[in-house]
Amino acid sequence: MKLLVVTNIPTPYRIAFFNVLQQQLLLQNGKLKVLYCAENEPDRHWKIDFSEQKFEYEILKGFHATVGGLFLHFNPSILKKTAAFNPDYILYAGSWNMPTVVFSLLFNSVFNTKYKKIFWSEGHDGSILHKTGIVPTIRKFIQNKFDAFAVPNERSKSYLFEILGLKKKPIVILPNTVDGDFFTKPETWNIENSKEVKLEFNIPHNSKIIIQVAQIEDRKGVFELVSYWQKLQHKENYHLVFVGEGSLKNKLIAENQSENTIHFLGNQTKENVRKLLFAADVFVLLTKNDPNPLTLIEASYAKLPILTTKFAGNCNEIVLGENGVVMQEISFATFEIAFEKMKQISASNRGEISFQNVKQNFDSEQVARNFIEQLYKV
Repeated sequence: MKLLVVTNIPTPYRIAFFNVLQQQLLLQNGKLKVLYCAENEPDRHWKIDFSEQKFEYEILKGFHATVGGLFLHFNPSILKKTAAFNPDYILYAGSWNMPTVVFSLLFNSVFNTKYKKIFWSEGHDGSILHKTGIVPTIRKFIQNKFDAFAVPNERSKSYLFEILGLKKKPIVILPNTVDGDFFTKPETWNIENSKEVKLEFNIPHNSKIIIQVAQIEDRKGVFELVSYWQKLQHKENYHLVFVGEGSLKNKLIAENQSENTIHFLGNQTKENVRKLLFAADVFVLLTKNDPNPLTLIEASYAKLPILTTKFAGNCNEIVLGENGVVMQEISFATFEIAFEKMKQISASNRGEISFQNVKQNFDSEQVARNFIEQLYKV
């Protein structure tokens, strides 16, 4: 089996999975190649070590533009590169409306090439931005051209066929994964280790941490989270820590200079993110729109209880009741109740439930093996 992946840019979490996928394909005399449409996008701040990629890849030359907040890539060489690799399957990852994806998809559909065209779709009922007008019509026309869909869960499957109304096509289950070994909290981690991390980032060593790792943007609920935090009467020595960059960071820092329980740490290396997760007590993601946030999986490997919203596409697979709370609406009253429950969950060490869940259901090797097995049936 030869699998070609077409995606927008290199990302740390995808690189980790692609490495595992390549290993599993090699065991079956298969091969993986990844075509990136660009090296980076303006709102991403990752530092990519390309030497970590153990699979064949190429960054395509092309044209790039930002339109209405969307980063669009058009890479005419996609056709030539695809023909040269001659894959059995093309897995399109990223947005359905990326010009390169549309160009490649329509060409291969019109000329009836042998490649099976699969779209990696992570959307769900809470992530639709355009419900009426011309966009849904175009989206439906384009997505009906794919031969199959790869989705992370049943919620995304229902979104495709019941909400978007697409023609029924084969479904391949492909949950998002992270480098579980990297983010697993070691048994040797202790209170003193956590104190050292807190001191390193100017957080009181005797405090407790509720941490959000995400872009500092409105869609991640940062305004609401800061506002709710200020209103809380019983923080009980908890400090709110944000890790990430975004257009709202400087504004929020300026507006909260007098609030000593809120910390904006900016973008951090993955090693520092791991340390901060290990030192934290609760993970929060107050997202308003997130197809499948990987940070929930990372936090689960770090044995943290999870507080998130129903707008996180994988909330039902990550939060099992005993290890966290899924907010059904974003409001102060809901957050206040959820935070009180999270303090109890954290005190009773329910984060171990988070860890056992992702270890069983989000293991990269098992996900890759299952994915390959399903592909043969498409």
